[in-house]
Amino acid sequence: MTDTETALSAAVERMCADAGWRRLVLGFAADIDADASLARFNTAIHPGDQMLLHSLRQHRDAGAAFSQYFNIALQQHAAARQLMRGAFGAEAGDVDVLDFACGYGRLLRFLSLSIDPRRISACDLQTDAVDFVRDAFGVEALASHADPAHFELGRRFDFIWVASLFSHLPEPLFHAWLARLVALLTPRGVLCFSVRDASLLPDASALPASGLAYARESENSDLATDIYGTAYASEAFVRDALQAAAGDARPYVRLPRALANEQDLYVVGGDARHDLATLREIRRGPWGWVDIRSLSSDGTLDLQGWAASLDDGALDTVEIDIDGVRHRCHVSIERPDVAAAFGDARLSRSGWRFRSELARGVRDVRVVVSARSARGEGALLYAGSIRAG
Repeated sequence: MTDTETALSAAVERMCADAGWRRLVLGFAADIDADASLARFNTAIHPGDQMLLHSLRQHRDAGAAFSQYFNIALQQHAAARQLMRGAFGAEAGDVDVLDFACGYGRLLRFLSLSIDPRRISACDLQTDAVDFVRDAFGVEALASHADPAHFELGRRFDFIWVASLFSHLPEPLFHAWLARLVALLTPRGVLCFSVRDASLLPDASALPASGLAYARESENSDLATDIYGTAYASEAFVRDALQAAAGDARPYVRLPRALANEQDLYVVGGDARHDLATLREIRRGPWGWVDIRSLSSDGTLDLQGWAASLDDGALDTVEIDIDGVRHRCHVSIERPDVAAAFGDARLSRSGWRFRSELARGVRDVRVVVSARSARGEGALLYAGSIRAG
C-alpha cells in the first residue's frame, strides 16, 4: 500500500474501534437486536481484505470506504436472511449454512449474530481469510481448493450462500463449481449465488455466443487471473449451466440486482420438487451515495448525492446527522444518470443537496447520511469525519 492508503486504512481501523460508529452500523442490521448483540459485534477488518482496499483506492476517503464496506455487508445480510425466511419459514434459524468463497467475512460478521455461529461453515481459497473468520466470528472455517474436483467436505448444507464468486469465474470453472455446490445441498436446501448480468457489459457486442464474457482482471490481485477475473453472464447461460449441474430442468429464481443493487441473485433448490415461489418477493432496500462532501474554511458544509429504492422508486427524504444534530433533506433533484444506470425511470428525481452554515472556524464535523424506505428498511450512505479543505 502507498503511504496515503496506509493512513486511510488506519483511519478506517479507528472508526471500526469507535463505540459510536459500531453502534450506528449495527442499528441498520435486519434481524439483529443491536442492544443485545453490540458486545459480540466484531468490526475488525483484516488488513488484507480486498473489498475494503478496493474502496479505499476508489474513493480516497476513509468515511466513504467504511460506509461502502459496511452498507454492502448490511444489504447482503438482509438479502440472505430474507431468502432463509422464505425457504425455511419458522425454521430459518435451524439450518446448516455454508458461506462459500466467504473472503474475510463481510457477511459473516452480521450472519454470526442473527443465527448461531456454530451452524455456520465458511470456506475460502485464501488461507489467511479462513483463519481470520474462524477467530473473529466463531464459525467453522474450511479451506477451499482451486480445483472443484478436489473439494469435498463430507457433508451437506441447507443454505449455501455464494456472493460475488460466479461473477469472477471463467466458463469451465463456472460449470464445475456450480455442479459441485448443487451436490452439497440437502434435499430441502437452497443454493443462492450472484452473477453479474450480461446487460452490464460496457460493450454488448463483447458477449460471446456461449453467453459468458470473461476478462482476466479483478480487484483481487492475490488470485491468479486464469481462475479469478471478471465475468458477465446472460440468464440463458445460467439457466443452461444450472440444468447441466443438477442433471434436470430444475426450477430456479432470478432476482435482478438483489445483491448490492448490482449483481443478480439466482436461487436453486436441492430437489427438483422444491417450491421457490416464496423467494420471488425479496426486497432490495434503499440505496444511494453521497457524491460531494465538503467543508469550506468559512464553515459551509455542502453535501450532495442521491437516494432511491429499486423496490419503490425515489424516496422522499434522506436523514443527515451533523455532530449529533439531525436534519431531513428532501429528495427531488433531477438525476438522469441514476435512472440510466439502473434502467429505471422512477429514479430520475432521486437527487438531493444539503447546505449548512456552521460556526466559522469549524474544521472537522462528524456526518452521517442515511436513507429509509416507507417500510423502515435502512441504508447507510455515508458515515465519517469531514474536514475543512
